[in-house]
Amino acid sequence: MKKIIYLLLISCFLSACSHHVRAPDPVSLYQELTRNKSQLDVRIGAPNQYSGSEQICLDAQCDASGNNCKPINIATPSPLMTNSDYKNYYQLTQDSEGFSHYGVTSQYASDIETLRKQLDGLMQSFDKSGLIDQLKQQNKTPALMFDIDNTLEFSAAIDSDPTGKGPAIQGMVDFAKQWCFKGGIDCYFVTARTCENESAEPTQYWLEQNMELDSQTVDQYTYFSRNTRQFLCKNLVTPAPNVAYKDIVREALESEQNVFWLMSIGDQLTDSLGNHSGIKVRVPNQFFHADINPNQFAPYGVGHCDPLETISPPLECRLALKPKALAVTNINYCRSQFDK
Repeated sequence: MKKIIYLLLISCFLSACSHHVRAPDPVSLYQELTRNKSQLDVRIGAPNQYSGSEQICLDAQCDASGNNCKPINIATPSPLMTNSDYKNYYQLTQDSEGFSHYGVTSQYASDIETLRKQLDGLMQSFDKSGLIDQLKQQNKTPALMFDIDNTLEFSAAIDSDPTGKGPAIQGMVDFAKQWCFKGGIDCYFVTARTCENESAEPTQYWLEQNMELDSQTVDQYTYFSRNTRQFLCKNLVTPAPNVAYKDIVREALESEQNVFWLMSIGDQLTDSLGNHSGIKVRVPNQFFHADINPNQFAPYGVGHCDPLETISPPLECRLALKPKALAVTNINYCRSQFDK
């Protein structure tokens, strides 16, 4: 019901909700409506609520700092823990090359299809409401932002792919292919993979193979928000929170290239948090939720169960990083960076 109300509110605002008053500017109204933290999330209310990482940390013994955590076995787990079986949710299998795959009849596949249909409906409403026409009249380019890992590519628990050969999340890729670079709508691929050659090359290969994009399009629309040398907030509290750096990239594209964000789509809060996102869309991920606890399946997260806050970039950080954001996060720059 909440999802239906959310969609109705958006449609109502875009159409001004009434024919008896002067219609407000739908572009400004849309931006204000989508600034808050609310996300479109098809998993809300579903029975499998705990991610695999949360399960590990809930049943773990840690030191006082929340680190050096070791899972313990519970003889009779609670029904909530039993229902939160991420392997069953995905119907996980692994191929001979080590890639994980989800089952086509899994609950995950069903959730992805539900999300795809909702996103299709939103895209259609943008056109019918007149929002797209308004944007064109204001010389703004409507755009979608996509994360890659566990948003377009099923990189599973490890949440990365150094080969560029991982499987696609078919429903999300189908959605992107249907709408990207058609009818004047651009799509940007902003990943939190490290800005270096070892990430850039496989990322380009995957996008070309699975999204059927040419190299020029990939070069123009792909960015890497993890650049610890050039793109890092200073003077953060300790322990340092998760910062939604992608919002600085979006803000820079918004101001420098007249991009208008319809949606930001990703599996983690850091993918969409911030004032420059459009509708914040959460793709299901039952391996981990980084806004709750670190990914227990990735080397950097194992044994760390201390909760970390997820924040939008502070104003001081935004002002410092925005002028160089596009220069130090684009795929061409990252392709020239080698791990030293």
